[in-house]
Amino acid sequence: MHTAGKVLLIIGGVITVLGIVMIVGGAAAASFDPTKENVASGTSGSFSASDSGLGFSVWVSESVACEDVEMEVLYQGNDEYYDTCWSSDPSEDDGVDGYYSVGGVGLFDDDGGTYTFTVNSGHTVYITDSGEELGEAVGGFFAAAGGVLVAICGGVILLIGLILALTLKTKDPVVMQQMGGQMMAGQMPMQQMPAQQMPAQQMPAQTTAQPFEYEQK
Repeated sequence: MHTAGKVLLIIGGVITVLGIVMIVGGAAAASFDPTKENVASGTSGSFSASDSGLGFSVWVSESVACEDVEMEVLYQGNDEYYDTCWSSDPSEDDGVDGYYSVGGVGLFDDDGGTYTFTVNSGHTVYITDSGEELGEAVGGFFAAAGGVLVAICGGVILLIGLILALTLKTKDPVVMQQMGGQMMAGQMPMQQMPAQQMPAQQMPAQTTAQPFEYEQK
């Protein structure tokens, strides 16, 4: 497998996993549970009016009809509660399992003080911070959307790395062969040039001097 393909596969895998983690985290952040994330709950009680500029939402179980919820929320002697039965439907998919919103209080009326609520019908209500609820939903949406984009980028890098890994081949290293060495597999044989022989030069024969004998007369 080519080195470039391996590197891209690793990078693409890491980015894809990161994108999936962001998607899961965004979905978890966008989830909302009024039974746990509320400023007050029950059939009566009080809560601070300075908690949210977007007001508060009133949630009940989906088994309770909106028209059956009778409550009042007093703020500085005035009943500030308003119902939303005209738009509230227990069967509507609002992203919250088992509960739905039936009304609200204090929208853009955040002057401080204390709200006091009483549920005359006896149903348990959960009063939540609308601003916090909206912030979690928006933050979770953008986190999940960012995770989708990151996962797509990681998938593209994975695809490119896979293509490179299947198409590119690792080049064999070039081996330099020394004269007189053994042949390496896959290399062209190098022909050894025969050594040129120098013609033998014939040396003239040396004449051995014979001593002269003088004949005496």
